[in-house]
Amino acid sequence: MNINKKLIGIIVIPFVLLGILVFSFHQMWNDDTGNKSQIKISTNKEDSADSNEDYIAKRNKSVKDVANLKTIEAKGKQYQEINKYLKKQKFNGTIAVFKDGKLVMNKGYGYQDFEHKIKSSPNTMYLIGSAQKFTTGLMLKQLELEHKININAPVSKYLPWFKTSKKITLKDLELHKSGLYKFQASPSYETLDDAVHAIQEKGMDPNGYHKHLYNDGNYLVLAKVIEEVTHKPYAQNYYERIGKPLKLNNSAFFNEKPFQQHMAIGYYYKNNNLISAKPNTLQEYYGAGNLFMTTKDMGVLLEKLINNKIFGQSVTNPFIHEFGTKRYPTNYRYGFYTFPKYNRVSGMFNGQNFTGFSNGKYTVVLGTNKILSNTTNNEYKITHIFQNILKQNYDINVYGKKFY
Repeated sequence: MNINKKLIGIIVIPFVLLGILVFSFHQMWNDDTGNKSQIKISTNKEDSADSNEDYIAKRNKSVKDVANLKTIEAKGKQYQEINKYLKKQKFNGTIAVFKDGKLVMNKGYGYQDFEHKIKSSPNTMYLIGSAQKFTTGLMLKQLELEHKININAPVSKYLPWFKTSKKITLKDLELHKSGLYKFQASPSYETLDDAVHAIQEKGMDPNGYHKHLYNDGNYLVLAKVIEEVTHKPYAQNYYERIGKPLKLNNSAFFNEKPFQQHMAIGYYYKNNNLISAKPNTLQEYYGAGNLFMTTKDMGVLLEKLINNKIFGQSVTNPFIHEFGTKRYPTNYRYGFYTFPKYNRVSGMFNGQNFTGFSNGKYTVVLGTNKILSNTTNNEYKITHIFQNILKQNYDINVYGKKFY
């Protein structure tokens, strides 16, 4: 039986093309529904500023009013117990508590400025220090999902001048396993760019490569990578990718003048005297420690993440729950920690301490601007509140458990 080959081609080719089209659509659908950021991000390059300093200068002119937050203290024995406990501890700062996504407590204690007797309130913004690495990590993950970076690619792919004796990947930086010498801040560094060049010039510690050694420098380099691939300064990326879409209206960088009336002054004890901190290196800390936030705003950010409002569920579940897996081998990733009973962000910088715990049921954030001993700072207090008062003692994250 002779069959016209041309006729077969005419019949088969449309089915092949249809199959390719269906497969492509399936892939696009999967990307859109599971693996993309849930946040609508501005891509208007014409609005891009030349530097962080330029962008902040524009915001200083455009921002007129700062949202006013009211004290919230829900009725209930456990919230009364939290209040009593913090007063007994002579806590100086602000607490925010969310239950099932609702803000149920937002209250200040003591002073944000001891010298001028300005009381702490829900409006008080604290220098969040290393907790800012969390916002940098979120932006890094967004760029991964947008296919603008490869987390396993070498830093030199994005910063060709960042040459090192051994290959350092973005993942090495993100996990604090780069082996870069520990960053030493200096008032002589006027910008993020200055700091990152200094990090590159200092080089690597041969004994630290692929070992977990916490280093602010890792996230300063990541902040610079974010700037390079987006062609926008870090501060602009923060507002376009996180601050504005999530309505974090009571957060700002250290040099945003309209917000400075609410920024706490950090204090620490020296020879039994309370001394005010005088930061002089914040200009170089974009990405790793120069952002001020209210406890409420950090609570909102943690709530948005855990409820799939930043990433889809297929990204969020492994991102916040996995540890001890190939994908997320340690408790630390992208600027935050995953522990069995909660997810955690924390930072201590220039006389201020900022800590948040979240498990899906409760989110608790403490900010203080009065540094005491390690046993009486935020970690001790927030653990007592979370586990002993709110009774959040069950595991939500299991070592080695994978999510698909």
